[in-house]
This record gives sequence, C-alpha cells and structure tokens, in this order.
Amino acid sequence: MIDEENVNQAVFDYADRKYGELSEELIQRYIDEFPEKNVEMPAEIWRNNFLAWLFFEKVLPKTGKTIAEEFAENTPELSPEMKENVLQMKNVIRSNFIVISKNGLFLKFKDRESGEVYHVKLHAPTPISSNSMITGRIHPSGDHYRFSGVFQMSVSPLIFDPDVLLNAYGNDKLKKIESIPLRRSSSLRSILNKYPAHWIDWMCTHYDLKERLKKDKVRSIENKIINDLPRIISKLPDKSKEVLALCIKQDGVVKYGKLKRYYDHMEFFWEGKKNISTIGMLRQKGLVIVGKMQFNDRMFKVAFIPVEIRKELKTILSTKNVHA
Repeated sequence: MIDEENVNQAVFDYADRKYGELSEELIQRYIDEFPEKNVEMPAEIWRNNFLAWLFFEKVLPKTGKTIAEEFAENTPELSPEMKENVLQMKNVIRSNFIVISKNGLFLKFKDRESGEVYHVKLHAPTPISSNSMITGRIHPSGDHYRFSGVFQMSVSPLIFDPDVLLNAYGNDKLKKIESIPLRRSSSLRSILNKYPAHWIDWMCTHYDLKERLKKDKVRSIENKIINDLPRIISKLPDKSKEVLALCIKQDGVVKYGKLKRYYDHMEFFWEGKKNISTIGMLRQKGLVIVGKMQFNDRMFKVAFIPVEIRKELKTILSTKNVHA
C-alpha cells in the first residue's frame, strides 16, 4: 500500500521506470533551472535535491505536468487522499526556517522571512532541536507539511526567537492540562471546569454561546455538545470520526499510544482559530479529553470520550451515512 511514508520512493521508482534512460538528458536540459544549483552541499545530497525538484516541481513541457502529477494520474491504487497529497507536492515553500518546537516527529517551523508558521512531519527521528536554523524546502501533505529538501542546518545561541520561549511556556502549561486525573465516570462539566479561561472562551465562540461567567459558559458548552451531537459529528472529517469510533470501541477510553497514526498537534494558545490536527480538532470541540488514568498500578495518558455522549455517539457512528 502506498502511504505518506513511502510515496516519495514510489514517485522516484515511477520516474526511474519511465524516464530512467533519459535521466542524463533531463539533468543536462534542466540543470540551469534548478533554484539551488549554486548551493554548496555534498554531491549526493545535491543530486537528491535536484531529483526531488525535477520530479515534484518541474513541469515538463512535453506533458504539461510534473512527474509526480503523472504518477498520481497513472497509479490507480492510490487512495483519493494520497492522490491529493501527491498533487500538492509542487506547492513548495523555500525559505530559512527556525524550529520553534519539536514533538516526536513533528516540528513547528516559523518562516523567518514571512513569519508564517508550519507544522512539519519528519520521515525519521533526527537530532533537530528548538532554535535550530534550517534552510530548505517544505511542501504540503494533507493537514501538515513534509520536507522536500534541506541545504543547511545549524543552532546558534545568538539567535533566539521569542516564539521559542513562548512555545516552551505553552508546552509546559499544556503538559499540566494533559495530566488531569480522569476516572471512567468523569463528567464533561468537571473536566471543562479545569480548563483555562481562553479555551472555554474559544469553545463558546465556536459554538456561538453568549454567557459571561465561566460556570455558565461551561454549562452551555456541555448542553450544546449533548443536545446538538449529531450535527457536530456530521461536520467532522472522516479521520476524526475514526478516532471517535476507535475510542467508543474501547468503552470510551483509549491509551494515547494507540492513536499514534493520527495527527494530534495541539497548542496551549489557540489564537482564536481552528486547530488543524485530527485529534486537536476533537479536543477543541470538547468531544475528546486528554488526561491521565490509572490502569492497575500505573498512570497512562489517555484519550477520553465524555460519559454524557458515549451512548448517543455509538449510535451516530454506527450509521453508515451521517449528513449535515
């Protein structure tokens, strides 16, 4: 099966099968168009970066498409999601980036020229740390980004972006929230009461609730989720519904490690906008709680479905077609 982890290699293999005999001709024909042709880097890295540009970015005059676009059109076993990801690969962003934070394989990047922030997934663990400076290319891949090439990387104690400090503060606050002790009978209201005020305010804005006091806001959020659950669920992406279904199959509580294949980026500061990650979206809507629960004599990080909505949620998710 072609997925996000092996799709780049699949494109390279396709290019080798179709254009292998023309490889040297293509290199000579388009080498002067390669944006990084004068960047100093080891020969093998230079060649890999050139091939990535040639396959994913360069529109060939003969076909009017990139080789990656040809691959997407000629590979019927690609899922619709993966086909869309491949078609996005030519939308490359070249810049100097600073790493604001790292969480497993996910990096939070800030473009030092535009100030834009991107969430970039690594292909494998690396020693990259916060405050690292990276010169390279990234491209969209679904709801996050992937590397398309790296030319330079360094860490300088003389360059410290304030967003790095702010993010470290936010991560500490988020970690404390994700340590909230949960029981299988924990109520939604009891959990929301422990949330910071700006999370509750965001949820009220999202659900168009007008109360002024936190206790009234929490009660209204609870009522909204319980009474309008079918419509809320109908507007979720399929992957978010998959997470809910997985949790429901486990009686509403799942050890967090079992969700590792789902994008779960979450921040302490929501900045008034919707979280882009699969699990983050569920957390912002109050449909999933992340906290700690005891199993035997150990505490585990868990994803928790509020008890008030489990029964109806099971019924909703068992329906084949959920409409808005």
